[in-house]
Amino acid sequence: MTAYSKQQLNSLVDGALDALKKDRDREVLRRRSGINVTAQTLEQIGQDLNITRERVRQIEKAALQKIRDNAKHNNDFNSALLLIISKKGGLISVETLGNELGVDSSLESHVVFLVKISPQLILVERNDNHGRIVGDSKVFDESKIKNTHESLIEAIQAHGKPAKFKSIHQLVDGPYSQDSLAELAKASAHLSELDGNWGLNSWPEVNPKSIRDKIYLILKKTGRPMHFTDISERISKLAANPKKVTTQAVHNELIKDKRFVLIGRGIYALAEWGYRSGTVADIIEEILREENGPLNKDEIVKRVLSRRQVKTTTIVLNLQEKPQFKRVKKGVYSLARA
Repeated sequence: MTAYSKQQLNSLVDGALDALKKDRDREVLRRRSGINVTAQTLEQIGQDLNITRERVRQIEKAALQKIRDNAKHNNDFNSALLLIISKKGGLISVETLGNELGVDSSLESHVVFLVKISPQLILVERNDNHGRIVGDSKVFDESKIKNTHESLIEAIQAHGKPAKFKSIHQLVDGPYSQDSLAELAKASAHLSELDGNWGLNSWPEVNPKSIRDKIYLILKKTGRPMHFTDISERISKLAANPKKVTTQAVHNELIKDKRFVLIGRGIYALAEWGYRSGTVADIIEEILREENGPLNKDEIVKRVLSRRQVKTTTIVLNLQEKPQFKRVKKGVYSLARA
């Protein structure tokens, strides 16, 4: 698709504004929309024109409707808009739309204005929940777009963990294409994506903010225990919020957070993997208490190694030398107080 230049967009805007008879109406729309000027509030324009902010709002609304009703919309640009939006299932974020049109981000105000005046399109303005979203007015209205966005967030929240968008699409009820839901996700202020996985902003797996969050993400992605120096190196290369961190800072956070367990010399794992903190003797004692009876030495070694990375000889020496354990028969041990 051919990229649109500033000159072409200005020509389209000027042509649309020609449908208005009053210079004041054109000025209000230019200043409110930020066409080649900094966008201004109702209050600012009202003070300059010596009218109330409510009157400015009325002028803007009426002028946009006049253009939608009277301007010629049968042009290549409008056709391009409709084609792009159709390919996305009827919904698209303004950011994606600009990219698809090959328009520089500084010209977003032109694109938004041209969307606003098209009778075939609907623009949902930016708010605390999402950025600007454009929809095909034959398929969506503003209420439906907002409800669909809420349903998307609720579905991801109910799923409880990050997922690829193909899976997320199947969680949302309704006849929505994967592309249209993906555009809502991109525009959402409540969702984040990392390495192709989508989730809530509050989930460190997709939106790690603190060093602790990033440690958790690295261990979760790697799926195995790591030395704290390796964790530090991975954090510095992380795609999400890459930032150089010191090994000491990482080590300090590993020590403080109960999600992380020291299982060897400088080696940490996630507690959710079943690892336990404490000395080797503490872990042997915990295992024997769980068993509530004697256990074969080989089974004890196997269970300890599932929770700590230590040498087999260290486990055996603890069994033989620590007073809290006793050998009940060859190769079988129990708690001394059992």
